[in-house]
Amino acid sequence: MTRPAYVFPNAAVASPHYLATAEGLRVLMDGGNAVDAAVATNLVLSVVCPHLCGAGGDLFAIVYAEEKIHGLNSSGRLPRAAQLPPDGQVPQRGIGSATVPGAVAGWLALLEKFGSMPVKELSRSAIRYAREGFFPSPSLAGGIERSRGLLGDDPEFRRIFLSGGRITNPELAETLEDLDGFYDGKVAQNAPPPFTPEDFAEHEALWVEPMHAGFQDVEVYEMPPNSRGHLVLEALQILEPLDGLSEDDPEFHLRLMRAIESAAHLDGDTVYLCTQDSSGMAVSINESNFMGFGSGVVIPETGVHLHNRGAYHTAESYKGGERPIHTLSPAMAMKDGRPKLIFGTMGGEAQIQIHMQLLARIFVLGQDPAEAVSAPRWVKHGRGELMVEEGLPDIGGQVVPRSDQAGHAHVILRTDEGLAAASDPRCDGLAAGY
Repeated sequence: MTRPAYVFPNAAVASPHYLATAEGLRVLMDGGNAVDAAVATNLVLSVVCPHLCGAGGDLFAIVYAEEKIHGLNSSGRLPRAAQLPPDGQVPQRGIGSATVPGAVAGWLALLEKFGSMPVKELSRSAIRYAREGFFPSPSLAGGIERSRGLLGDDPEFRRIFLSGGRITNPELAETLEDLDGFYDGKVAQNAPPPFTPEDFAEHEALWVEPMHAGFQDVEVYEMPPNSRGHLVLEALQILEPLDGLSEDDPEFHLRLMRAIESAAHLDGDTVYLCTQDSSGMAVSINESNFMGFGSGVVIPETGVHLHNRGAYHTAESYKGGERPIHTLSPAMAMKDGRPKLIFGTMGGEAQIQIHMQLLARIFVLGQDPAEAVSAPRWVKHGRGELMVEEGLPDIGGQVVPRSDQAGHAHVILRTDEGLAAASDPRCDGLAAGY
């Protein structure tokens, strides 16, 4: 189940859907930069992977540009009027689980700071897919089926996703045609209570300083809190040496596991994408609905379904205007002042565990991107359950077939020959370039 790592001399893009990657490549070949390509790719993903991400989701990004690493946090807050229900339990679905969506503000912030093309040009293909329709990929078809019992009674869900054949969402197409008005237009005005237009108007994407730590001969950059990405850096600093161990040694995996457990004190649906252009600009993005189809709430007349990241709050932190902790954690590794590895994954709490495994496979075992991304993985869930994909040595846990339960990782690695890009065979993705 290994897809090859394609090597491109100039630029590359990798994402979990072939239509999105094709759009990113088109933008790169038309003269757009890595940020333009990343936004265009994400826009198409927001239409063709609605179970994983969308305009109603949140976004984190790391960008290498102007010889510097930049971090972007566009995660939303609970509406000011949010209150716990009478039972005191944090809502897992429904409007009480939603926070203000940050994805659109993130796209606009990226383009304002580093883009070279207008958002109306970059959203053109996404609008066409929303209006004219597309056939669901295997991943989306599976997501729809898994959500049928939970969301099948919702008339908007049935209309958009259970009609059979092509999936169309003309209301979403109209929303994407006016992204500049997302936070003061129909989306903000029609969002159900406890949201108010003021909650949307107050949202802003924040440029932040990524955190970093050394590993082997690279410097690994991750996002600071409220992202959990910084836990990877803590784990790298306490990781027992892996020298002399191979992927067939149980101890190789157990040492990685122990480091993560010590750092994190130990799931969600997300997309990860990465781009690099011929100038060296590089982008690493996570964008997410959290759980499949998010809150299950579609804002009337907009086609936008809200994420449910508020479900990650605790009863103590669930207060109006507060951000939850985020599993979204795009990453990048630098060498000689330039991006060496652009990498990340979907997978909720599994993301930081997969980061560790990718770093160890690429920089300790010397595997190429395709080997590292396709290799069997282990994931320990918050409940302490260890899931082990077939093909790993005996490290305990439940052995399962390889699937998207272990994330969708994508990477671009700078080599002497060019940019080696790989997309995860666990999804419907593609790595491409020129």
